[in-house]
Amino acid sequence: MSRTPAPRRARDVRRADGLRSPAVGVLAAALVFAGIVVLLVVGIWASRLGDSPSWAFDCNDTTCTDLWADARGHYLRVAAGAGLTTLLGAALWSVALPPRAVPLREGPRRALLRLITPMLLAAVALWSAFWLALAVSRPIGLAVVLLALLLATLTTWRWQRPGAESDRTAYLSAGLGVMAPALVGGVLALHPLGLLAAVLLFGHPWLGVVVLAVVLLAGSILMGRLLPRTEDVPRADAAVQTPATGSLPDTALHPAGTDTAAAEDAAAGNGTAASPRRRVNVLLTYAALAAILTVAVLAARPVDAPAADAWKYAGASGSEARNDAGTGAGDDRAPSEPGPAGTGTAAPTTAPEIEAAGLPPCRPQSLQLVAEGWDGITGNSVATLRATNIGATSCALRGMPELMLTQGGEEIELRPEPLAHLEPAVEMADGIGLAPGSSARSRLYWPGYRTAADQETPQTLTVRTDPAEVPMTVTFLPTSYGDDPGPAPFDLKAGVEGGAVIEIGAWEAAPSSGG
Repeated sequence: MSRTPAPRRARDVRRADGLRSPAVGVLAAALVFAGIVVLLVVGIWASRLGDSPSWAFDCNDTTCTDLWADARGHYLRVAAGAGLTTLLGAALWSVALPPRAVPLREGPRRALLRLITPMLLAAVALWSAFWLALAVSRPIGLAVVLLALLLATLTTWRWQRPGAESDRTAYLSAGLGVMAPALVGGVLALHPLGLLAAVLLFGHPWLGVVVLAVVLLAGSILMGRLLPRTEDVPRADAAVQTPATGSLPDTALHPAGTDTAAAEDAAAGNGTAASPRRRVNVLLTYAALAAILTVAVLAARPVDAPAADAWKYAGASGSEARNDAGTGAGDDRAPSEPGPAGTGTAAPTTAPEIEAAGLPPCRPQSLQLVAEGWDGITGNSVATLRATNIGATSCALRGMPELMLTQGGEEIELRPEPLAHLEPAVEMADGIGLAPGSSARSRLYWPGYRTAADQETPQTLTVRTDPAEVPMTVTFLPTSYGDDPGPAPFDLKAGVEGGAVIEIGAWEAAPSSGG
């Protein structure tokens, strides 16, 4: 029993609605999907990094060095590549669409009201993306922006398609109507005044969402007006349209006649001659999909980065708080607190190198004193006083050092107190014995006055290790990350009733590196 072929008219409608090249369409969809997924994954990794110092005020509460600059730059580069991949996939979709007219459907034409709800959703997403980029990460914000633009583009395309002179032209027209306002707005936001206007606009949800929705609707309607349509053809051609639907007949859609339709069927795989070519196309498509998947997985991998709270340890105890996987998994230990086994943090040595009993006190001429490990912790400050035995014989440091801080020739009265805000040291009854070349440390903690203190006039710190000895001048060293502590690293000020509080730790064995 022979199979009755489908009416020519039905086949024409399916061709107009379907893809000209399904393989290209699959690759386009894969590029869009991969780009969005990579943006979301990379955005999660980036959100777990520490805040950029550019967001800090005078670097009071964070280190001025961007500890996550390398990881942040890597994620931004990957995000840029993923964004371009998404746009490439969206543009490639137009190649898969047939460059033929789209017949008008029976029934009423799509109303403009059907555009409003999707455009409002896209506007809400664009408004949210602005704040997601600030609160979470820029890759997350870019992902939401692209999703919003894709939603608006596909919605406009479906609205413009019926009666369009070319399905491909309708898609490109929709993309231009949506992308052009977004591109112009992005360029304007690069200017300081444009950025200020954007902040004011997006600061209020009702204003921002409404303005964005109106801009998207205006672009879509304008391009819809300019889009060539089948009903706009000259009168002589319009006479051949079928009166029932107003759409073009078969000869208008396929002026070459039956031979053209047969060639299209063969190219689509309906003929036996095209079967080998079709199998090759399928294999190439699978290979391209595998390549896209591989590149996406490699691009979305996290990179090594310090923990999100690494700035707390940046100068307090050397190279502590490194985290392997850019996931920001850190802890809230105070600076120089030993980490658990396997975390990669450097645990300071708490046992003295030699016994202090019977050793003479260290004399000023046999000691080298430096202050290092400068850091700010949520309004408070820490530093480390390190004493190194540069003499030829062993000596001992006992108790806690006596500090005197002067600035501009005027002494800043201090109120020393025992160290209580950092982890307690293992206090040795006889003090710390120092062999030649060995070091001891005393940790300092104080509630900083920040900008209320004089941070410009140079300071001088002198220390007595024994009340009977002369004071020794302390050299200010940069942090382990190379930050300059400045001329006045102690943000303390004179004239405080009772003296500026500073907690001083007893001498203890110093770690092998850092503060």
